[in-house]
Amino acid sequence: MLPTSRVFIKAFLLNLVTLGFYNWYLIHSFAKETNIACAEDGRHTKGLLAYVLLNMITFGIYGIFWYCNWIERCNSMLLRHHRPQGLQMSTYLLTTLLLGVLTFGIMFFVVYAKMLYLQNAVNRLYNDLNGFKEEPEEEAIEQAEVKEIAMEI
Repeated sequence: MLPTSRVFIKAFLLNLVTLGFYNWYLIHSFAKETNIACAEDGRHTKGLLAYVLLNMITFGIYGIFWYCNWIERCNSMLLRHHRPQGLQMSTYLLTTLLLGVLTFGIMFFVVYAKMLYLQNAVNRLYNDLNGFKEEPEEEAIEQAEVKEIAMEI
């Protein structure tokens, strides 16, 4: 069963406490979980080691490329199974390249929350397709997360 209860505030605080290392854990988890959940598409999302090394070699460009591919792969799976898509690549790119700075970082937080929501949605779909039951507590957390995202937007 893949996790479906990642919440923005918890992830944000863990990122602060660990001085950003939690974000690397999320990249590792997103890659691993996406490869499990989206195995039917025959593609592979590279993990943390490739992300870090290629990001250093390309001065950060690979990180943008990695996130775009991950977003596209997750949304494709949701679309194939007639589920609403999450974060769009255009929103991610606009925020990364322009809106994040223009909104004094607020849009970075919105995109971060939407990334967590997207992976939660893909994991939930995988769990549903494979007959795993979600615990009631996770459903309550998900509803709180949706309300939180709606309030941010």
